[in-house]
Amino acid sequence: MPNSLIDFRDWSPTDLEKLFDLSFHIEKEKSVSSSGNHLLRTAALLFFEPSTRTRISFESACHREQISATVLSGKSGTSLEKGETLEDTVLNIAAMEPDVLIIRSGSELDLHQLRQKVSQPILNGGWGTHSHPTQALLDIRTLLKRGQKISDIRIVLVGDVKYSRVAHSHFELSRKLGYQVAVCGPREFLPSQSDVTVLEDIKSAMEWGNVLMMLRFQLERHQQTHRQNDWEKYQINLQKLKAWQEKGWLMHPGPINYGIEMDRDVESYPKNLIFEQVNSGLWIRRACLRTVLK
Repeated sequence: MPNSLIDFRDWSPTDLEKLFDLSFHIEKEKSVSSSGNHLLRTAALLFFEPSTRTRISFESACHREQISATVLSGKSGTSLEKGETLEDTVLNIAAMEPDVLIIRSGSELDLHQLRQKVSQPILNGGWGTHSHPTQALLDIRTLLKRGQKISDIRIVLVGDVKYSRVAHSHFELSRKLGYQVAVCGPREFLPSQSDVTVLEDIKSAMEWGNVLMMLRFQLERHQQTHRQNDWEKYQINLQKLKAWQEKGWLMHPGPINYGIEMDRDVESYPKNLIFEQVNSGLWIRRACLRTVLK
């Protein structure tokens, strides 16, 4: 098994299946790790970008695995304000010998290059627009728990696909595991690769897929004029979902911009898996920690 998770390039389908199996085994334990190494292992959670679900679930995963977690959240109050680079910050923290580094950052930090400079395993908590592997894993785990077979999964990534690290991880993971992925959204927000199936509208997406993965419209990356540009026809609401109820699952990696990607009324859709995704994140991240610290 690989000893880091930056993306899926070093992970075989068998490795990934073992990770899913481990996550379900851990969930059945319903307790903290039975390891005798009580608080002897440490984790450095270096979150240079804002996060709620990923950060808290990694913190909780560390606690339940009896790993002492030290958290750096944001750049304020650190030497980054004095001009230190992100890489130098990480290398200095690595020199304090935590057992694992969990990193969330923008594209200014190259996690693959960093992996060559530190002795600790690295878990990617979201890296620029490149990848967010644990999110893709927890999405698939959520569907597996609901009885879906991987070979039957057809996910449509809807909305701001081009800048979504979640989408890029699903492209990669789907090639490893064999599920299908398509995209749907305004042309300027779709990826440029030619091997991705493009669906023109929500109706086409619902006809093709059995999972709608609504993606956050990344307000911080776009101008106000783009926010209103042809966006409404890609928005989802309860009325649209009702006709699809027997077929499909609704998902979103969060945070949700209600009124942009979807209306608030989708909370009552019976096959809304958004909070189940959040729950799956805890078990996947515990499995990742247990795997790289074996």
